Amino acid sequence: MTPPPFQPPYSGTPGILAWAIDPRAGDLHVRMSHEPPEPASDAVEQEWRTRCEANPRLYEGAVLSVQSFHAETNEIVAVRDSFKRLTVQPRVHTGVQLLAVTAVLEAADAMGRRFVLMGQRSRQTRIYGGQWEVGPSGGVLPPAPEVQSLSLDDLCRSLADEVSEEIGMQLPSKGEPLAYIRDLEAFSDDIIIRFQLGALEDVASAARPANWEYEATVWMPIDSVSQFDGPETIAATRAAFRMLGLIDMF
Repeated sequence: MTPPPFQPPYSGTPGILAWAIDPRAGDLHVRMSHEPPEPASDAVEQEWRTRCEANPRLYEGAVLSVQSFHAETNEIVAVRDSFKRLTVQPRVHTGVQLLAVTAVLEAADAMGRRFVLMGQRSRQTRIYGGQWEVGPSGGVLPPAPEVQSLSLDDLCRSLADEVSEEIGMQLPSKGEPLAYIRDLEAFSDDIIIRFQLGALEDVASAARPANWEYEATVWMPIDSVSQFDGPETIAATRAAFRMLGLIDMF
């Protein structure tokens, strides 16, 4: 089979690079690099203390940092790193680029009108506090040291854990990867995965904030998402709307 032509990233939203995931390029997967993570420097430690004093919700933990994304093969190369080294950016540059997964949760009402779930981020999150996004979303936890790669199934399980923790819902076992979005301000690479949840009446009351990470959730008609195309919504979501054809690309 002839491989699909390489598509350059969409960059119509300031601070964002985004690629459509083409299934003809192969199964989306993460290849683990086993390079040891960089130790936290004195500058990192000092800035981390300052950030924690300002936001007690911050806590140290392991993350995956993206080394590269290859749209022509749907391969992500990632290495283990730390939330501390992610969070101190941009004041202290560490090169950490968080690997994250974001859910696009869709449902339809009795008339067939499609809806997507939007969530308002807590003001105590690492970045974009109080803004709206499609989601939930969250960083992919590093696997056991002997694991060489993560499959789409692994990424969907990671996202299912985030959805259960943040809004108390259970996801279908598998979703459809749609886009790969690099947020240059948040230092994160988000894999956008869509899940079809069926009837809105069956899920509307289930999707509510279940912990501190969301202040509110709302089911938004897909044909009205342009109402969220402003500064109250994070740039990655506004780019996702365009990648999914919900808002004009330019």
